[in-house]
Amino acid sequence: MVCYNIHSGKDRWGRWRLDQMADLLEQLQADVIALQEVHQNSRYGYQADLLAERLHYTPIFAPAKQVSDGAYGNALLSRIPVIDSANMPLKTRGEPRSLLKNTLQCGRHLIDVWVTHCSLDRRSRGHQLRAIHREIRQHGARPLLIAGDFNTSTSPLSPLLQDCARESGTATATLVTIPRRIDYVYASAEWQVEHCRVIRQKISDHYPLFVTLTLSDS
Repeated sequence: MVCYNIHSGKDRWGRWRLDQMADLLEQLQADVIALQEVHQNSRYGYQADLLAERLHYTPIFAPAKQVSDGAYGNALLSRIPVIDSANMPLKTRGEPRSLLKNTLQCGRHLIDVWVTHCSLDRRSRGHQLRAIHREIRQHGARPLLIAGDFNTSTSPLSPLLQDCARESGTATATLVTIPRRIDYVYASAEWQVEHCRVIRQKISDHYPLFVTLTLSDS
């Protein structure tokens, strides 16, 4: 699995880097990719569709706010069949945020993969994290993965879920500009975290997280 804030397809200097991001994602060959800051509009491009078409994934786009004739938000790219998807708005005082909730058919297992991007504003982020915590506590027995840019360096979903970077001993910075870890992949207890690493490619203002997990057959 990959978690990647693609910064609207630009690097930290505002230069277009979507092609280079696609090259990197193609090298990683993840089964699922959780993306934040994704455009789906004619002004900036239909980025989820472009990446999915080039890399042969199924795209699920979750709009957070309207931009031009389309939208901007989170996306999931999946090579595992997606059988259900819902976009849950999250309370905010500023830029709209949401939680994209997907159910995938992974072999004989149903798994849930959620994608989010929390606010910079601490008060709004607090509301959003409380809502996500409630969703986790109400979640059923299916294995769960949550990935996103949480905009906080305090691991926000621990100990409800496993922090994959901490489990693998690789909890290092995910921001290109300053040494802070704000991007996370979380896993429920059914998952064994095999490996997690930060891919240090400076083609966004975030580094992507690449996580390898194994689902227990028990």
